[in-house]
Amino acid sequence: MQFRQLMLTVFALAMAGAAPVPAQDSRAPLAGDSVLHSLVAEALEHNPGLAGRQAAVRAAELRVPPAGALPDPMLTTGVMDVLLPNFNFNQSDFTEVDAELSQAIPWPGTLGARTKVAQASATGARAEAGEVRRDVIAAMAAAYYRLGYAVTALETARRQRELLEAAVQLSTTRYATGLAPQSDPLQAKLARDRLRSEEFALEGERAAALAAVNALRNRPPTEPVPLRPFDPAAVRTAAAPLPPTDSLVAAALAVHPRLAARRAAVEQATQTIRVERFDGRPDFTFTVRYGYRPPAFAFKFPDFFSAFVGVRLPIWAGRKQHRLADAARSDSSVAASGLHDAAAQLGRDVTETAARVEAARQRLVLLVDGVLPTARGTVESVLRSYQVGRTEFLTLLSVEDARYRAELEAAAVAADYQTQLVMLRQLTAEEREP
Repeated sequence: MQFRQLMLTVFALAMAGAAPVPAQDSRAPLAGDSVLHSLVAEALEHNPGLAGRQAAVRAAELRVPPAGALPDPMLTTGVMDVLLPNFNFNQSDFTEVDAELSQAIPWPGTLGARTKVAQASATGARAEAGEVRRDVIAAMAAAYYRLGYAVTALETARRQRELLEAAVQLSTTRYATGLAPQSDPLQAKLARDRLRSEEFALEGERAAALAAVNALRNRPPTEPVPLRPFDPAAVRTAAAPLPPTDSLVAAALAVHPRLAARRAAVEQATQTIRVERFDGRPDFTFTVRYGYRPPAFAFKFPDFFSAFVGVRLPIWAGRKQHRLADAARSDSSVAASGLHDAAAQLGRDVTETAARVEAARQRLVLLVDGVLPTARGTVESVLRSYQVGRTEFLTLLSVEDARYRAELEAAAVAADYQTQLVMLRQLTAEEREP
């Protein structure tokens, strides 16, 4: 009776192990994962690196208005020809009190060019912040799905351990009654202990993934995240073939902030050339002066008014502004080369990521539609054969382990597929959360 009960227990556990893991969301997990959405929103709000980039954007935007402003005017006041040694103020007809106001005027177009340099810098800062936002979203998705795999694998390993515990009891009972050799319980215990070792490794991976998720959202490393095991079959149902790679590359080249930042660098360098060229031309200074003359010798002398126009003579422009303009042209060439290189790199990234997505999708389809049903069917067949004594116990353990490995592989591929898909979306789509 005990033997029969143990057999039923093993069979039930095997069937439970063959059942799909409960899905976190029965709908398309890639489009409706509320946990991932909340984690991404929290990371975008609290991530220190992104906060620094946003501060840099604010700083760059605040520099735009001052770049196009005139230099501050100069106000000068003083007295002249005060008689010594007593500093007598009204003993000379040359004594006067002066107030002078001067304003420097750059060459026409200089302020506009400086404004465009500052605007290009602000545009580049915004684009770089957008790129960091996408990097944070992709990093959060990678850490989240890595954590999801670890949680799913631990649940799968727990069920497998329960099955192996029952197998240890079954084989021990059969050995005690003389129906099985001593190697059967030894093999079962060995398989159980190896599985336990794998669980320790999976627990370490879960802790590392959890720490990565919490670091991105600026939380303590061990703060728990409400995450349940996911169902690879649900991921496979939502998986669909990708558009042609050429269209994905074209979309990335049109919207990705990486290229926007490089274009802004080209514009900034181009406008800097204009600024340096304008600095090599004369600037003007307009000055007005009022001189008050106090009464002297019982006579009130008339006051004075003066006006001046000054011109800065750029006689050293060949050694200064012209050299700086040449340097700015070199910077422009560097920025243009960086733009072309970034476009090529982005195209390569999109192509590689799309290839990984499609490879993971095909592997997931094969595992869910082919490998897993075959592995589960094999376990059922071998288990029935073992019940009637036509199969060795080691064979039963082997096929059960193959089913367990197939489930782990399916979970790993599903997690990788979802991660790569989010990365591809961040490369090719308008900025949005996964």
